[in-house]
Amino acid sequence: MTRGGPIPHASGRPYTILLTVLLALFCIRVLAQLIQAWYPVTFLPPFEVWASGALPYWLLVVFQTLIIVVCSRVIWRMHQGLTIPSSTRGMVLLILGSLYFGLMGVRLIIGLTVATDHFWFSAWLPTAFHFVLAGFVLVCGWFHHRASGAVHPRVQGKTA
Repeated sequence: MTRGGPIPHASGRPYTILLTVLLALFCIRVLAQLIQAWYPVTFLPPFEVWASGALPYWLLVVFQTLIIVVCSRVIWRMHQGLTIPSSTRGMVLLILGSLYFGLMGVRLIIGLTVATDHFWFSAWLPTAFHFVLAGFVLVCGWFHHRASGAVHPRVQGKTA
C-alpha cells in the first residue's frame, strides 16, 4: 500500500452487491414512472399509481435523481474500499433505517385498511419503494456495524 492511499479493511463486496440490487430496483421504479409519464404502456401500472402526489412530479424526479447519485457514490466508495466502517455511524443508520422501515410499514397498513381513499396512505407502490430505500439504509448500517471491528490497525492508532 502506498502512503496516503486507501486503508484496507473488511470486505464490503457482499454489501455492495446487495446495495446495487436495491439501487437497481429503485432505478427501475424511476424509469417505469418516467415511461408512464411520457410514453405510457399497458403492461406497467398507470402513472398515477407510481406517486402519492405529495410532491409535484418534476420535484420528485429531482429528488429521485439525487437519491440515485448519493446511493451510487456510497456503493462506489464501499466497493473501492474507501469507506471506513464506524460503529457509531452503523448504529445511527440502523436506527434511522429501522424507523423509516417501520413508518412505511405503518403507512402501508393504514393505507390498506382505514385510509384506502387517502392520497398518501393508499399509495402502495411508492410505499413499496420506500421499503427499498429503507433497506439500503439498513444494509449500510449493517456494513458499518459489522465491519467496524475489523478495521485495519492503523485506523485505530496503531502501526501495522
